[in-house]
Amino acid sequence: MQEQQRRLTDRQQRFVEEYLVDCNAAAAAARAGYSPNSARHVRGLAPVRQAIEAAMAERSRRVGINQDRVVLELARLAFADMRDFVAWGDGGARLRPSDELTEDQAACVSEIVETPGKGVRVKLHGKTQALAALSRHLGGRTGAGEASGEALASRPVTVVTWIPHPGPPGDPAAAAAAEGPPQGSG
Repeated sequence: MQEQQRRLTDRQQRFVEEYLVDCNAAAAAARAGYSPNSARHVRGLAPVRQAIEAAMAERSRRVGINQDRVVLELARLAFADMRDFVAWGDGGARLRPSDELTEDQAACVSEIVETPGKGVRVKLHGKTQALAALSRHLGGRTGAGEASGEALASRPVTVVTWIPHPGPPGDPAAAAAAEGPPQGSG
């Protein structure tokens, strides 16, 4: 790292430091005193590119973040099952006590909101986004295609994120629900 830093000008070193803040080359260029239009050029300079790669590798080592850990975290979110958190049936819904949740299960909870008179809402982190990120990581292949060595074409995957509650025939609320999710949900 020291050898790379010596090859950088002060402004290039500042660019590297600023780039590490948010990985946004245009913003880093502006904060380092470059024109935002020159960001791609500065980011592409061999000593700058090498300094960024070295600093990011050192950060990953220092904080223990690597690709395997990211994939494992995505998998926890993607394969979370609401039945691990709430039981429901004719008698209503019952939350599972938080001290009974595993570390993996607890990491999936985004928020719990209790509203007087309306009950409790449990929201998990974005399962759809986690599944999409894992799908991109896997390159659109299925386990069977990888095992047989076949290169499978990527197929679109539709994930249903909202299902209307059925109501009695002719119920205006059920008819409105069938039209789609309320604005701002999904």
